[in-house]
Amino acid sequence: MAVVTVKLFAVLRERLQRDTEDLEVDGPLTAAGLLDAMRARHPAHARVFDQCRVAVNRVFCAADHAIRPGDEVALIPPIAGGSRCTA
Repeated sequence: MAVVTVKLFAVLRERLQRDTEDLEVDGPLTAAGLLDAMRARHPAHARVFDQCRVAVNRVFCAADHAIRPGDEVALIPPIAGGSRCTA
């Protein structure tokens, strides 16, 4: 069994009230599998996970990307807001 530490940002960090979450995995894990596991663990926030992108080692990845022990994994929800810059 391995542990994958998932970094949480923006609305995920606010809703789950933490910066990271440790996820125990028994076998191979893909980016899609990671999202499925997080949805199962936090069903009240499933819609947010539906909109997230997975970054592995600071690069956005495809759903079938394999996550390996030691990888830096982050869930990035869509970001909105800010103001328009006028120059």
